[in-house]
Amino acid sequence: HPELMDQQAVFDNELAPAMSDIAESGRLGSTRFIRCIGEVRSEVNLETVADGWHMAFRRLIGSEPSRQVVSGDEEFALTGMTNWPGGQSAILVVGRTQEDMKPSPDLMIIGSKGAAYYSE
Repeated sequence: HPELMDQQAVFDNELAPAMSDIAESGRLGSTRFIRCIGEVRSEVNLETVADGWHMAFRRLIGSEPSRQVVSGDEEFALTGMTNWPGGQSAILVVGRTQEDMKPSPDLMIIGSKGAAYYSE
């Protein structure tokens, strides 16, 4: 699926390194909150995309979550709410783009020393 590859390529080539750089640089201090809204085309499996984001969040926080709730519908949108033992949290929404729209992630990371935003 070229669309899945497009989405994965954006994540692998742009977002994953940016998130790692943020975490490793310490510029934001310790990560406290992550909000991510991802849009994908209709052919793409929402659960696969959501799983990839959740793995990235765990790497960014640096530990396994204490609670994760995913709700929604594979056909339209999935919402994930994740909490960690240290009080950190993440909200993820992965939904479908309209047919003429380009898939795009909107990411916000709030740390103890600042915030970072990514949007296309």
